[in-house]
Order: sequence, then C-alpha cells, then structure tokens
Amino acid sequence: MSCSSSEALFEAYLDHTLTPAQRARLLAHLNGCGGCKGMLEELRVVDALLAGPRVVGLPENFTFATMAEARSLPRPHVSHAPVFAYMVSYLVAAWLLVGAGFLLASSTLRAVGETILDVTREVLRTLGSLGHAGTRLAGDFGSLGTFVGAAIILDVAVAVALIVGIAVIRPRLAERQRS
Repeated sequence: MSCSSSEALFEAYLDHTLTPAQRARLLAHLNGCGGCKGMLEELRVVDALLAGPRVVGLPENFTFATMAEARSLPRPHVSHAPVFAYMVSYLVAAWLLVGAGFLLASSTLRAVGETILDVTREVLRTLGSLGHAGTRLAGDFGSLGTFVGAAIILDVAVAVALIVGIAVIRPRLAERQRS
C-alpha cells in the first residue's frame, strides 16, 4: 500500500468505519512507514482536541476592563449635513427658473409661474409636516429651524412677487410700449 492511499484511509480508521481487510492493510503499512505513523498520531491529537469541550478562563474583571477600554477610545467624528449648501442650491435653482421665465413667452411664463407656485406650495406643506413632526419628536429646532423657515418664507414671497409682477405688470408695460 502506498502512503497516499493509506492517508486517504486515516479518517475512516479514526472513526472506526474501515472494513477488517482495509484495517489490516493500513496497519501493515503503518508498521513499516514512520511518516504515516507520525501523521496518524497528529490526527489523533487533533481529533482529541476537537472532541472535548474546552473552557477558556477569563480574568475576573474582563467585562469591566473591556468596557473601560472601549470608553477610552475617541468618539467618531459625525459629519452633519450641509444645510446651508442645500438652501443655497435651492435658491440658485429657483432664481435660475425665474430668470428663464423672463426669457420665455408670456403664456409659457404664466405656466411656469403656476408650476413654481404649485411646487412651492407642496414644498411648504411637506416642510410644515416635517417641522411639526420634528418639533413633536425633538422639541425646538433652535436657530437653524428659524433660519431655514425664514429662508423658505422669503423665497416664497419673492417668487410670488415676481410671478404677480410678470403676470400683471409685464402685459401692461407691453401695451404701453405699443401705444
């Protein structure tokens, strides 16, 4: 029997599932091969270690020491959302839409104005709901809530004034220029 074919039988030998003929051939090979005999002994040791439960002893203050070490670590840096950047982006986009409205025809401008009013109304409704829920959950928003609310109200007031101005005053100016 070769070493490679006997190594294939080691697991079955340790599990006592070999036939008597296979067992006899394996034992005959092990009597003459020291390498295979040493490998089989190592497998017996590994099986014995895996078969028995192992109790790992921990120091008495293991939990306390671990928690103390965790508390001593620096807190992770939390990055807050750049609310100011979002507000500036929103205002720039709104003003670009209004500026584009000046370039369009009056009927298209009126449709754009109505769309801006609809969008603004929905944004205010959504922000009002979120603000109400946030106030109920977290209390007062503080100065940030005041700033955001003031920016939105100012933006809506300017948009309404521009739409009214464009929808009412522009046609009157056009009539004056014709006459």
